[in-house]
Amino acid sequence: MWKKVLKMFIGLYVPLFALTLFLYHSQKAEQIDAIMERQIRANTMKKVSFEEKYLSFLRNIQYWANLKYPKNFDPLAEHSSFLNSYLELIEYITIYDQFRFIDLEGKEFFRAQRVGNDTLIINPLQDKNQHTYVKAGLQLKKNQIYLSQISLNKENGKIEIPHKPVMRAVAPIFDIDENKIGLVVINFKMKKMLDQIKSRVEEKNIYLLDENFKVITASTIEEDLPYESENKNSYLDGILNTKAITHFRDSTFVENGHIWSQQSINLNGKTFTFGSQSNLPTEVVTQANLLLALEVPPRVVEAELLPLFRSLFMFNIFAIAGLLILCYVFQKKKIEKEQFYKELEGKNILLTRSKDKLEENNKKVKKINNSLEIRNKQLSDFNYLISHNLRSPVTSMSVIVEMIQNEKNPEVQQQLLPKLNQVATSITHLTEDINDYVSILDNKELKIDNIDLENLVEEIKHEFTETLFENSGFKVLLDLKTWKNISYSKFYLQSIIHNFISNAIKYKRSDVEAYIEFESAIENDQKVLYVRDNGIGLDLDRHGESVFKLYKRFHRNVSGKGMGLFLVKSQLEALNATITIDSKVGIGTTFKIIF
Repeated sequence: MWKKVLKMFIGLYVPLFALTLFLYHSQKAEQIDAIMERQIRANTMKKVSFEEKYLSFLRNIQYWANLKYPKNFDPLAEHSSFLNSYLELIEYITIYDQFRFIDLEGKEFFRAQRVGNDTLIINPLQDKNQHTYVKAGLQLKKNQIYLSQISLNKENGKIEIPHKPVMRAVAPIFDIDENKIGLVVINFKMKKMLDQIKSRVEEKNIYLLDENFKVITASTIEEDLPYESENKNSYLDGILNTKAITHFRDSTFVENGHIWSQQSINLNGKTFTFGSQSNLPTEVVTQANLLLALEVPPRVVEAELLPLFRSLFMFNIFAIAGLLILCYVFQKKKIEKEQFYKELEGKNILLTRSKDKLEENNKKVKKINNSLEIRNKQLSDFNYLISHNLRSPVTSMSVIVEMIQNEKNPEVQQQLLPKLNQVATSITHLTEDINDYVSILDNKELKIDNIDLENLVEEIKHEFTETLFENSGFKVLLDLKTWKNISYSKFYLQSIIHNFISNAIKYKRSDVEAYIEFESAIENDQKVLYVRDNGIGLDLDRHGESVFKLYKRFHRNVSGKGMGLFLVKSQLEALNATITIDSKVGIGTTFKIIF
């Protein structure tokens, strides 16, 4: 019993388990999509916040670029009073780490550097003509600003300790006559900004990368710009463990259980309007293209999916218990039912035996009745064939005998005697074929002969008065060049040809010289016989479906029983041959027989 219970349980549980897997994967996909949407929003907020900080840097540097400086501007001597009014402002902007003016040869002519958080001191001047940001700044036009990469501040070629991440903003400055006199360079402190970037959002990891995929800052490491301090794991594959991050497009994707969302920060070529005196937009020039990547680790993804897994797991536990109980109860009831039917069957055995004997007798009677019905049908067909096929030669014989009796001329009588002999021969052959058919009825098998079609047609046409004499007005034409021998039942083929000639004579037209033609052909490696006449024809649109049916007649002015074409079709199909008809009223009829 338990084997049946387990088999039934498996049959019911497997589809349910498959449905559970489908629901899990579909719900999992929806959950991951929801995580991705939250991730995109969080990443967008980080990006917007970062870009707003950059815009504040741009406003600051644009402010200094729009000042009208004196001719031959010398802030440390002649024009110190001009700059002193701004130094207090510079001192209170704590995001300034360094504030400098650099001449057109790349040499500083003013340098202020922050010490601590509040103090700003004037430092010795340095030559910066070899620095990338200075070279790029000297190429700037009015209303252009250059932004450098974020990097650790260096003094005299060495990284400053403790590490101080900075970003340099550079803009050209002009005197009151709009002559370019140098550059203003501000080193902005980036520590707070980077700390805000890498602050975690819902246990997600955040990475800020430069255009070479070097990590500027990340929530997974304490150090900023680790590659500048020669940290070997400073690149993408060392910290992020992925190679799918790209600068080419913003996207969100799943890789090895991690969900990544990446958004590029590219300010190069963008323009901003800060209310400058010229009212012209300010263009940003930078190669510092950044990428903000937000990662949801597998453990967080799994924690999000855990409630779904638990609910489906508990559903399966209850389903297993319920199905086992159901299968046990069902099989138990089934066994009880089988036992009941077994007892009932035992009681019915005697009745069944009596019934079997009665059914056996009934089958014998039914078989005898079927045999009688078949024999009656065969005798009915035989009766029709005898009456139909004998009628023409007997009629022809009567006509010839009457002609001989009425003819006084001995020569004409001598000419009629061979015709009488031909008809007698046809009757003799027909009698032999009837005997063969009778033997068929006894043996229940058709005899197949190799028949010369030309001889058979010539023999049959002598059975009709209309074809017995040459001047009778009806011709039988033969075109049997392709083939003239066929393996078939002679009795059936004789009856088929007899019906065709009989119908052609019966339905001939009086306004033309009537004929029937037999033409042999080979089509698709099969023997084909075309039978054509130029009689009154049939309207196939009206009678096409009834042509070969029993007792169907289509010309009320001509006598007949409507059995001829039905027997033709039956005799052909008995030996796997087929017949089709093509007929037009007033033109004639063509039958096509495929053996």
